[in-house]
Amino acid sequence: MLPGFAPVAAVRRIAAPMSGVREVLAAYPDIPASELCRHAKRLGKSAELLVDSLLMRLGERSYPAEEHEAFDRLLWLPGGPPLRVQIKARHRRTGDLWVFSVTKGYGRSPEGVRPYGDDEFDLLALVVLPEGVVKFAARGAAHHRIHQREIAALRASPRGSLDAALGALGLGGAVPRRPASAAA
Repeated sequence: MLPGFAPVAAVRRIAAPMSGVREVLAAYPDIPASELCRHAKRLGKSAELLVDSLLMRLGERSYPAEEHEAFDRLLWLPGGPPLRVQIKARHRRTGDLWVFSVTKGYGRSPEGVRPYGDDEFDLLALVVLPEGVVKFAARGAAHHRIHQREIAALRASPRGSLDAALGALGLGGAVPRRPASAAA
């Protein structure tokens, strides 16, 4: 044997970071609220990755922000400064509505839950995680709703809400032109 390449005497098993997480989340979204809270970081990361995937499929460039920023991603658009994107996820419907509260913080923290400042982010990405869809919106309102009947349209045309939000921010020039149809 070469020095430093001796065989490992025994392979150590790596313990799962959280016992039973696979079993619990296998039933998502039909899990108790206590489990949603327990796995909030994991589910939040899942929503962020869904937004990343969508933006990548749309040809956009986005980059993660540091953990304690007031936004989650930077979206680079041609010819302008980056947009700060805040991502919010929902796991359950209220009737036919997915209701989003655009606040920051945690109820049990010393600062509690509080509203965002007017200049903390530019664009919202509202994620209906069980449906796997994202709706973009311009900043402003403290509450947003997505009706269940919107889900099919968001899935069929994922770029539509992004382009509408960019237009609402006065960035209509950043909306890409679609190539002319090859069929004449």
